[in-house]
Amino acid sequence: MDRLLRAVSTKTAKTTAIYYVSNFGLNVLRYFFHLILMKFFAPNIYGEFLSYLSLQYLLGIPLGTIGTIVTKTVSDYHGKKDDHSINAFFYYILRITIPLAATIGAVLILFASSLAGLFKASPAAFIVLGISMVVSLFSTVVASYVSAFQKFIFQTVVGFIGLISSLVLAIVFIRLGFGATGAVIAQMLSSVLVVLITLLNIKPFIFPVFTKIKKLSLDLKSLTGYSLFYTIGTLSLVSTDILTVRFLLSPTESGLYSALSIMGRMILFGLTPIIGLVLPIASHRHFSQGSAKTVFFKLGAVITLFGLIGSLLFSLAPTFFIKTLSGSAYIPAAPFLPLFAFSMFFFALSQFIVTYLLAVGRPKATLLLIIASLSQPLSFFLFGVSLSHIIVVNFAIHSILLLSLIFTYLHFQRTD
Repeated sequence: MDRLLRAVSTKTAKTTAIYYVSNFGLNVLRYFFHLILMKFFAPNIYGEFLSYLSLQYLLGIPLGTIGTIVTKTVSDYHGKKDDHSINAFFYYILRITIPLAATIGAVLILFASSLAGLFKASPAAFIVLGISMVVSLFSTVVASYVSAFQKFIFQTVVGFIGLISSLVLAIVFIRLGFGATGAVIAQMLSSVLVVLITLLNIKPFIFPVFTKIKKLSLDLKSLTGYSLFYTIGTLSLVSTDILTVRFLLSPTESGLYSALSIMGRMILFGLTPIIGLVLPIASHRHFSQGSAKTVFFKLGAVITLFGLIGSLLFSLAPTFFIKTLSGSAYIPAAPFLPLFAFSMFFFALSQFIVTYLLAVGRPKATLLLIIASLSQPLSFFLFGVSLSHIIVVNFAIHSILLLSLIFTYLHFQRTD
Protein backbone atom coordinates (compact mmCIF):
# COMPACT_ATOMS: atom_id res chain seq x y z
CA MET A 1 0.00 0.00 0.00
CA ASP A 2 2.84 2.38 0.87
CA ARG A 3 4.48 1.58 -2.44
CA LEU A 4 1.26 2.42 -4.28
CA LEU A 5 0.89 5.71 -2.42
CA ARG A 6 4.47 6.67 -3.23
CA ALA A 7 3.89 5.82 -6.90
CA VAL A 8 0.79 7.99 -7.24
CA SER A 9 2.28 10.89 -5.27
CA THR A 10 5.30 11.47 -7.51
CA LYS A 11 5.56 14.65 -9.55
CA THR A 12 5.21 12.68 -12.80
CA ALA A 13 2.09 10.90 -11.55
CA LYS A 14 0.48 14.14 -10.41
CA THR A 15 1.28 15.88 -13.69
CA THR A 16 -0.07 12.93 -15.66
CA ALA A 17 -3.28 12.90 -13.60
CA ILE A 18 -3.82 16.64 -14.09
CA TYR A 19 -3.09 16.27 -17.80
CA TYR A 20 -5.56 13.43 -18.18
CA VAL A 21 -8.39 15.08 -16.23
CA SER A 22 -7.89 18.32 -18.14
CA ASN A 23 -7.85 16.55 -21.48
CA PHE A 24 -10.92 14.57 -20.53
CA GLY A 25 -12.68 17.89 -20.03
CA LEU A 26 -11.23 19.09 -23.32
CA ASN A 27 -12.63 16.07 -25.12
CA VAL A 28 -16.02 16.65 -23.51
CA LEU A 29 -15.94 20.16 -24.98
CA ARG A 30 -14.79 18.72 -28.31
CA TYR A 31 -17.83 16.51 -28.32
CA PHE A 32 -19.95 19.52 -27.29
CA PHE A 33 -18.75 21.18 -30.50
CA HIS A 34 -20.19 18.28 -32.50
CA LEU A 35 -23.31 18.26 -30.34
CA ILE A 36 -23.97 21.89 -31.24
CA LEU A 37 -23.51 21.07 -34.92
CA MET A 38 -25.93 18.14 -34.70
CA LYS A 39 -28.51 20.42 -33.12
CA PHE A 40 -28.07 22.93 -35.96
CA PHE A 41 -27.83 20.38 -38.78
CA ALA A 42 -30.10 17.59 -40.02
CA PRO A 43 -28.38 14.17 -40.30
CA ASN A 44 -27.61 14.62 -44.01
CA ILE A 45 -25.89 18.02 -43.44
CA TYR A 46 -23.99 16.77 -40.40
CA GLY A 47 -22.82 13.81 -42.48
CA GLU A 48 -21.47 16.35 -44.98
CA PHE A 49 -19.46 18.15 -42.30
CA LEU A 50 -17.98 14.94 -40.91
CA SER A 51 -17.02 13.99 -44.47
CA TYR A 52 -15.00 17.24 -44.64
CA LEU A 53 -13.41 16.39 -41.32
CA SER A 54 -12.60 12.84 -42.42
CA LEU A 55 -11.02 14.06 -45.63
CA GLN A 56 -8.99 16.48 -43.54
CA TYR A 57 -7.74 13.54 -41.48
CA LEU A 58 -6.68 11.69 -44.62
CA LEU A 59 -4.95 14.76 -46.02
CA GLY A 60 -3.25 15.09 -42.66
CA ILE A 61 -1.50 11.73 -43.06
CA PRO A 62 1.76 13.38 -44.22
CA LEU A 63 1.40 15.91 -41.40
CA GLY A 64 0.78 13.17 -38.88
CA THR A 65 3.93 11.45 -40.08
CA ILE A 66 5.83 14.68 -39.65
CA GLY A 67 4.40 15.06 -36.14
CA THR A 68 5.55 11.58 -35.11
CA ILE A 69 9.04 12.23 -36.50
CA VAL A 70 9.31 15.60 -34.75
CA THR A 71 8.10 14.26 -31.39
CA LYS A 72 10.42 11.23 -31.48
CA THR A 73 13.46 13.18 -32.72
CA VAL A 74 13.09 16.19 -30.44
CA SER A 75 12.40 13.88 -27.46
CA ASP A 76 15.74 12.17 -28.13
CA TYR A 77 17.54 15.52 -28.44
CA HIS A 78 15.85 16.76 -25.28
CA GLY A 79 16.94 13.61 -23.42
CA LYS A 80 20.54 14.33 -24.50
CA LYS A 81 20.10 18.06 -23.66
CA ASP A 82 21.17 18.92 -27.22
CA ASP A 83 19.59 22.38 -27.54
CA HIS A 84 21.61 23.14 -30.67
CA SER A 85 20.01 20.28 -32.62
CA ILE A 86 16.56 21.14 -31.23
CA ASN A 87 16.90 24.61 -32.73
CA ALA A 88 18.33 23.41 -36.04
CA PHE A 89 15.75 20.67 -36.52
CA PHE A 90 12.84 23.14 -36.33
CA TYR A 91 13.97 25.00 -39.45
CA TYR A 92 15.17 21.85 -41.18
CA ILE A 93 11.78 20.13 -40.93
CA LEU A 94 9.89 23.24 -42.07
CA ARG A 95 12.21 23.76 -45.02
CA ILE A 96 11.61 20.27 -46.40
CA THR A 97 7.86 20.04 -45.64
CA ILE A 98 6.36 23.43 -46.56
CA PRO A 99 6.47 22.58 -50.32
CA LEU A 100 4.55 19.36 -49.58
CA ALA A 101 1.81 21.17 -47.62
CA ALA A 102 1.52 23.87 -50.27
CA THR A 103 1.20 21.26 -53.04
CA ILE A 104 -1.58 19.38 -51.23
CA GLY A 105 -3.40 22.67 -50.65
CA ALA A 106 -3.13 23.65 -54.31
CA VAL A 107 -4.51 20.28 -55.45
CA LEU A 108 -7.48 20.67 -53.10
CA ILE A 109 -8.29 24.10 -54.49
CA LEU A 110 -7.90 23.04 -58.13
CA PHE A 111 -10.13 19.97 -57.74
CA ALA A 112 -12.68 21.48 -55.34
CA SER A 113 -15.60 21.03 -57.76
CA SER A 114 -14.78 17.40 -58.51
CA LEU A 115 -14.40 16.56 -54.82
CA ALA A 116 -17.69 18.28 -54.05
CA GLY A 117 -19.48 16.08 -56.57
CA LEU A 118 -17.86 12.91 -55.27
CA PHE A 119 -18.77 13.52 -51.61
CA LYS A 120 -22.09 15.33 -52.17
CA ALA A 121 -20.75 18.50 -50.58
CA SER A 122 -19.91 22.18 -51.18
CA PRO A 123 -16.82 23.22 -53.23
CA ALA A 124 -16.17 26.22 -50.94
CA ALA A 125 -15.26 23.95 -48.00
CA PHE A 126 -12.59 22.19 -50.06
CA ILE A 127 -11.08 25.55 -50.99
CA VAL A 128 -10.90 26.44 -47.28
CA LEU A 129 -9.29 23.06 -46.54
CA GLY A 130 -6.70 23.76 -49.22
CA ILE A 131 -5.83 27.16 -47.77
CA SER A 132 -5.50 25.66 -44.29
CA MET A 133 -2.86 23.05 -45.21
CA VAL A 134 0.16 25.28 -44.49
CA VAL A 135 -1.45 26.40 -41.22
CA SER A 136 -1.91 22.74 -40.32
CA LEU A 137 1.77 22.07 -41.00
CA PHE A 138 2.92 24.80 -38.62
CA SER A 139 0.38 23.59 -36.05
CA THR A 140 1.73 20.03 -36.29
CA VAL A 141 5.37 21.02 -35.88
CA VAL A 142 4.94 23.40 -32.95
CA ALA A 143 2.53 21.03 -31.17
CA SER A 144 5.04 18.19 -31.57
CA TYR A 145 7.77 20.33 -30.00
CA VAL A 146 5.55 21.01 -27.00
CA SER A 147 4.76 17.30 -26.71
CA ALA A 148 8.45 16.37 -26.92
CA PHE A 149 9.22 18.80 -24.08
CA GLN A 150 6.41 17.07 -22.11
CA LYS A 151 4.61 20.39 -21.51
CA PHE A 152 1.35 18.55 -21.10
CA ILE A 153 -0.46 21.15 -19.01
CA PHE A 154 0.30 23.87 -21.55
CA GLN A 155 -0.95 21.60 -24.32
CA THR A 156 -4.24 21.24 -22.51
CA VAL A 157 -4.68 24.97 -21.92
CA VAL A 158 -3.99 25.74 -25.58
CA GLY A 159 -6.38 22.98 -26.56
CA PHE A 160 -9.15 24.63 -24.55
CA ILE A 161 -8.45 27.99 -26.18
CA GLY A 162 -8.51 26.49 -29.67
CA LEU A 163 -11.69 24.51 -29.10
CA ILE A 164 -13.64 27.35 -27.50
CA SER A 165 -12.63 29.78 -30.25
CA SER A 166 -13.59 27.17 -32.87
CA LEU A 167 -16.99 26.65 -31.23
CA VAL A 168 -17.78 30.37 -30.99
CA LEU A 169 -16.70 31.07 -34.57
CA ALA A 170 -18.63 28.06 -35.89
CA ILE A 171 -21.85 29.29 -34.29
CA VAL A 172 -21.29 32.76 -35.76
CA PHE A 173 -20.63 31.45 -39.28
CA ILE A 174 -23.54 29.01 -39.16
CA ARG A 175 -25.85 31.83 -38.05
CA LEU A 176 -24.59 33.84 -41.01
CA GLY A 177 -25.73 31.04 -43.31
CA PHE A 178 -22.42 29.36 -44.17
CA GLY A 179 -23.67 25.91 -43.10
CA ALA A 180 -21.12 23.08 -42.88
CA THR A 181 -18.55 25.28 -44.66
CA GLY A 182 -18.77 27.76 -41.78
CA ALA A 183 -17.66 25.08 -39.32
CA VAL A 184 -14.64 24.34 -41.54
CA ILE A 185 -13.70 28.05 -41.66
CA ALA A 186 -14.01 28.27 -37.87
CA GLN A 187 -11.59 25.37 -37.41
CA MET A 188 -9.00 26.99 -39.67
CA LEU A 189 -9.12 30.35 -37.86
CA SER A 190 -8.85 28.72 -34.43
CA SER A 191 -5.80 26.78 -35.67
CA VAL A 192 -4.08 30.06 -36.55
CA LEU A 193 -4.67 31.33 -33.01
CA VAL A 194 -3.28 28.13 -31.46
CA VAL A 195 -0.14 28.25 -33.63
CA LEU A 196 0.64 31.83 -32.55
CA ILE A 197 0.23 31.01 -28.84
CA THR A 198 2.35 27.85 -29.10
CA LEU A 199 5.13 29.64 -30.99
CA LEU A 200 5.43 32.09 -28.10
CA ASN A 201 5.82 29.18 -25.68
CA ILE A 202 8.63 27.41 -27.57
CA LYS A 203 10.32 30.67 -28.59
CA PRO A 204 13.37 30.13 -26.29
CA PHE A 205 14.16 26.87 -28.10
CA ILE A 206 13.85 28.12 -31.68
CA PHE A 207 15.00 31.76 -31.46
CA PRO A 208 17.48 33.08 -32.31
CA VAL A 209 18.31 30.87 -35.28
CA PHE A 210 21.75 29.33 -34.86
CA THR A 211 24.03 30.64 -37.59
CA LYS A 212 26.37 27.64 -37.37
CA ILE A 213 24.23 24.59 -37.99
CA LYS A 214 25.92 21.28 -37.44
CA LYS A 215 24.94 18.29 -39.55
CA LEU A 216 21.93 16.54 -38.05
CA SER A 217 22.47 12.83 -37.42
CA LEU A 218 18.97 11.58 -38.24
CA ASP A 219 17.91 8.19 -39.52
CA LEU A 220 15.01 9.76 -41.37
CA LYS A 221 14.69 7.00 -43.96
CA SER A 222 13.52 4.24 -41.62
CA LEU A 223 11.85 6.57 -39.13
CA THR A 224 9.85 8.33 -41.83
CA GLY A 225 8.67 5.08 -43.37
CA TYR A 226 7.31 3.57 -40.19
CA SER A 227 5.92 6.91 -39.00
CA LEU A 228 4.06 7.13 -42.29
CA PHE A 229 2.62 3.65 -41.77
CA TYR A 230 1.58 4.61 -38.24
CA THR A 231 -0.16 7.77 -39.38
CA ILE A 232 -1.86 6.16 -42.38
CA GLY A 233 -3.23 3.40 -40.18
CA THR A 234 -4.46 5.52 -37.28
CA LEU A 235 -6.01 8.30 -39.34
CA SER A 236 -7.48 6.05 -42.03
CA LEU A 237 -9.30 3.88 -39.50
CA VAL A 238 -11.26 6.89 -38.20
CA SER A 239 -11.83 8.66 -41.51
CA THR A 240 -11.97 6.29 -44.47
CA ASP A 241 -15.07 4.64 -43.00
CA ILE A 242 -16.94 7.98 -42.94
CA LEU A 243 -16.09 8.71 -46.57
CA THR A 244 -16.88 5.17 -47.71
CA VAL A 245 -20.27 5.21 -45.97
CA ARG A 246 -20.96 8.64 -47.46
CA PHE A 247 -20.36 7.11 -50.90
CA LEU A 248 -22.18 3.79 -50.37
CA LEU A 249 -25.26 4.76 -48.38
CA SER A 250 -27.84 7.54 -48.47
CA PRO A 251 -27.07 10.99 -46.98
CA THR A 252 -29.38 10.24 -44.04
CA GLU A 253 -27.72 6.89 -43.28
CA SER A 254 -24.37 8.61 -43.65
CA GLY A 255 -25.49 11.13 -41.02
CA LEU A 256 -26.57 8.33 -38.65
CA TYR A 257 -23.21 6.61 -39.07
CA SER A 258 -21.46 9.93 -38.46
CA ALA A 259 -23.39 10.36 -35.20
CA LEU A 260 -22.37 6.85 -34.11
CA SER A 261 -18.79 7.66 -35.03
CA ILE A 262 -18.76 10.77 -32.87
CA MET A 263 -20.33 8.89 -29.94
CA GLY A 264 -17.74 6.15 -30.27
CA ARG A 265 -14.95 8.67 -30.56
CA MET A 266 -15.94 10.02 -27.15
CA ILE A 267 -14.29 6.85 -25.84
CA LEU A 268 -11.36 7.06 -28.26
CA PHE A 269 -10.76 10.78 -27.66
CA GLY A 270 -11.19 10.27 -23.93
CA LEU A 271 -8.27 7.84 -24.04
CA THR A 272 -6.19 9.75 -26.60
CA PRO A 273 -4.55 12.02 -23.97
CA ILE A 274 -3.07 8.94 -22.28
CA ILE A 275 -1.99 7.47 -25.60
CA GLY A 276 -0.38 10.83 -26.39
CA LEU A 277 1.87 10.43 -23.34
CA VAL A 278 3.30 7.14 -24.58
CA LEU A 279 5.60 8.31 -27.39
CA PRO A 280 7.49 11.09 -25.55
CA ILE A 281 7.61 9.34 -22.15
CA ALA A 282 8.38 5.79 -23.34
CA SER A 283 10.90 7.05 -25.90
CA HIS A 284 12.68 9.18 -23.28
CA ARG A 285 12.58 6.37 -20.69
CA HIS A 286 13.81 3.75 -23.17
CA PHE A 287 16.66 6.00 -24.32
CA SER A 288 17.80 7.05 -20.83
CA GLN A 289 17.14 3.87 -18.81
CA GLY A 290 17.05 1.08 -21.39
CA SER A 291 13.52 -0.07 -20.52
CA ALA A 292 10.00 1.40 -20.59
CA LYS A 293 7.95 -1.61 -19.47
CA THR A 294 6.55 0.21 -16.44
CA VAL A 295 5.17 2.89 -18.78
CA PHE A 296 3.42 0.20 -20.82
CA PHE A 297 1.77 -1.53 -17.89
CA LYS A 298 0.74 1.58 -15.95
CA LEU A 299 -0.71 3.51 -18.87
CA GLY A 300 -2.15 0.34 -20.41
CA ALA A 301 -4.05 -0.45 -17.22
CA VAL A 302 -5.55 3.03 -17.09
CA ILE A 303 -6.62 2.90 -20.75
CA THR A 304 -8.24 -0.50 -20.29
CA LEU A 305 -10.16 0.54 -17.17
CA PHE A 306 -11.49 3.84 -18.52
CA GLY A 307 -12.26 2.42 -21.96
CA LEU A 308 -14.19 -0.50 -20.51
CA ILE A 309 -16.25 1.79 -18.26
CA GLY A 310 -17.20 4.07 -21.16
CA SER A 311 -18.11 1.18 -23.47
CA LEU A 312 -20.29 -0.49 -20.85
CA LEU A 313 -22.13 2.76 -20.10
CA PHE A 314 -23.00 3.25 -23.77
CA SER A 315 -24.05 -0.40 -24.02
CA LEU A 316 -26.43 -0.23 -21.03
CA ALA A 317 -28.45 2.77 -22.26
CA PRO A 318 -27.77 3.44 -25.96
CA THR A 319 -31.11 5.10 -26.72
CA PHE A 320 -30.76 7.46 -23.76
CA PHE A 321 -27.29 8.58 -24.80
CA ILE A 322 -28.17 8.99 -28.47
CA LYS A 323 -31.34 10.96 -27.75
CA THR A 324 -29.79 13.12 -25.02
CA LEU A 325 -26.48 13.88 -26.69
CA SER A 326 -27.31 13.79 -30.40
CA GLY A 327 -31.04 14.49 -30.63
CA SER A 328 -34.21 12.63 -31.58
CA ALA A 329 -33.35 12.65 -35.28
CA TYR A 330 -30.50 10.20 -34.58
CA ILE A 331 -32.45 7.62 -32.50
CA PRO A 332 -32.48 5.01 -35.35
CA ALA A 333 -28.72 4.66 -34.76
CA ALA A 334 -29.15 3.66 -31.07
CA PRO A 335 -29.17 -0.17 -31.53
CA PHE A 336 -25.71 0.01 -33.10
CA LEU A 337 -24.05 2.13 -30.38
CA PRO A 338 -22.74 -0.77 -28.20
CA LEU A 339 -20.82 -2.39 -31.07
CA PHE A 340 -19.43 0.96 -32.20
CA ALA A 341 -18.38 1.88 -28.65
CA PHE A 342 -16.41 -1.34 -28.22
CA SER A 343 -14.89 -0.89 -31.70
CA MET A 344 -13.43 2.44 -30.61
CA PHE A 345 -12.29 0.98 -27.27
CA PHE A 346 -10.44 -1.80 -29.10
CA PHE A 347 -8.95 0.74 -31.50
CA ALA A 348 -7.68 2.84 -28.57
CA LEU A 349 -5.91 -0.23 -27.16
CA SER A 350 -4.45 -1.00 -30.60
CA GLN A 351 -3.20 2.55 -31.00
CA PHE A 352 -1.63 2.39 -27.53
CA ILE A 353 0.27 -0.84 -28.27
CA VAL A 354 1.54 0.38 -31.65
CA THR A 355 2.66 3.72 -30.19
CA TYR A 356 4.56 1.97 -27.41
CA LEU A 357 6.29 -0.41 -29.82
CA LEU A 358 7.20 2.52 -32.06
CA ALA A 359 8.68 4.38 -29.08
CA VAL A 360 10.90 1.47 -28.01
CA GLY A 361 12.26 0.72 -31.47
CA ARG A 362 9.81 -1.97 -32.62
CA PRO A 363 8.14 -0.10 -35.48
CA LYS A 364 7.19 -3.09 -37.65
CA ALA A 365 3.92 -3.37 -35.73
CA THR A 366 2.75 -0.38 -37.77
CA LEU A 367 2.34 -2.77 -40.72
CA LEU A 368 -0.66 -4.30 -38.95
CA LEU A 369 -2.30 -0.87 -38.91
CA ILE A 370 -1.75 -0.60 -42.65
CA ILE A 371 -3.37 -3.99 -43.26
CA ALA A 372 -6.38 -3.02 -41.13
CA SER A 373 -6.76 0.38 -42.80
CA LEU A 374 -6.77 -1.24 -46.26
CA SER A 375 -9.15 -4.01 -45.16
CA GLN A 376 -11.74 -1.58 -43.77
CA PRO A 377 -12.97 0.15 -46.97
CA LEU A 378 -12.52 -3.04 -49.01
CA SER A 379 -14.70 -4.99 -46.54
CA PHE A 380 -17.30 -2.21 -46.59
CA PHE A 381 -17.56 -2.47 -50.39
CA LEU A 382 -17.78 -6.26 -50.24
CA PHE A 383 -20.13 -6.72 -47.29
CA GLY A 384 -21.56 -3.28 -46.49
CA VAL A 385 -25.00 -3.63 -48.05
CA SER A 386 -26.62 -1.82 -45.11
CA LEU A 387 -25.75 0.27 -42.07
CA SER A 388 -25.93 -2.74 -39.75
CA HIS A 389 -23.59 -4.82 -41.94
CA ILE A 390 -21.01 -2.02 -42.06
CA ILE A 391 -20.99 -1.64 -38.26
CA VAL A 392 -20.52 -5.40 -37.72
CA VAL A 393 -17.68 -5.49 -40.26
CA ASN A 394 -16.03 -2.52 -38.56
CA PHE A 395 -16.22 -4.25 -35.17
CA ALA A 396 -14.66 -7.41 -36.61
CA ILE A 397 -11.74 -5.47 -38.13
CA HIS A 398 -10.90 -3.71 -34.86
CA SER A 399 -11.18 -6.96 -32.88
CA ILE A 400 -8.78 -8.79 -35.22
CA LEU A 401 -6.34 -5.84 -35.19
CA LEU A 402 -6.21 -5.77 -31.38
CA LEU A 403 -5.64 -9.52 -31.06
CA SER A 404 -2.87 -9.35 -33.68
CA LEU A 405 -1.10 -6.54 -31.82
CA ILE A 406 -1.32 -8.35 -28.48
CA PHE A 407 0.36 -11.39 -30.01
CA THR A 408 2.96 -9.10 -31.62
CA TYR A 409 3.78 -7.45 -28.29
CA LEU A 410 4.13 -10.85 -26.56
CA HIS A 411 6.43 -12.03 -29.38
CA PHE A 412 8.70 -9.01 -28.97
CA GLN A 413 8.78 -9.55 -25.20
CA ARG A 414 10.02 -13.11 -25.66
CA THR A 415 12.74 -12.03 -28.09
CA ASP A 416 14.07 -9.15 -25.93
